[in-house]
Amino acid sequence: MEDGILGDLACRYDWPKTIAVTGALGSGKTEFVLNLARGLKKNGKSVTIADADIINPYFCIRQITEALEQEGFSILNPPEVAKWSDMSVINHHIGNAVLGPSDHLLLDVGGDAGGVKALKQFEPDIEAQGYKLLLVVNPYRPKTSTPRGVALMASRMEALGGLKVGALVCNAHLMESTTAEDVARGLDRVLEAGKDMGLPVLYAAVVPELYEEVKVPLSGRGVPLWPLLRFMKRPWEQGAEPLDPYILSRAVLPPLPLVGG
Repeated sequence: MEDGILGDLACRYDWPKTIAVTGALGSGKTEFVLNLARGLKKNGKSVTIADADIINPYFCIRQITEALEQEGFSILNPPEVAKWSDMSVINHHIGNAVLGPSDHLLLDVGGDAGGVKALKQFEPDIEAQGYKLLLVVNPYRPKTSTPRGVALMASRMEALGGLKVGALVCNAHLMESTTAEDVARGLDRVLEAGKDMGLPVLYAAVVPELYEEVKVPLSGRGVPLWPLLRFMKRPWEQGAEPLDPYILSRAVLPPLPLVGG
């Protein structure tokens, strides 16, 4: 898939200054941040990406900072002294970026409800400048496998972080075993959750290999399909950036997919 497709998808909506993206562990929120950042950049927008993940600081944007900077993105990581620590520390310059010159600030916020606490200190400026908080939902993860579970996660995030979830993004997958039927069934679950919560589903993410197979069957759902390109490699995959053994020993791996039901 060309970046041009991402550009076309990104320009479907009028985005505010700050776009915060969160979701349960394993939802694909970081990959969506990187995809959306490239889509916005394709449309001539300047983008700052901030790693605000205080939940799992091991498989995240800070791993590929150099590559992103070479592409022209401004990156805000936690301070170097706390970059790979278990401390809940994020870059205080995020506050400046909310008011800064970039057209958009993308916040990669830690999974699960506690992760949005990272936003609390910036809440007044974020609200004043305008924001959209996106919840990326994989309906095959235990905590978001039902509309009630999605709504509960959103309400806990809002209570802790002070910002309101404004839209959902569906990323229905079972990792490498995902089928077109899985994508369709998962999207229907997320659409049901969105209807119950009164929230739009902005995109339905799908692995590029399934894009052609599902785009016609899912066209009647009224949700744009986003071919989600993978930019983060797992440590054991070819081409992945090597991680220190200590980091790997402390890493929180995504839970196994919830199959069926």
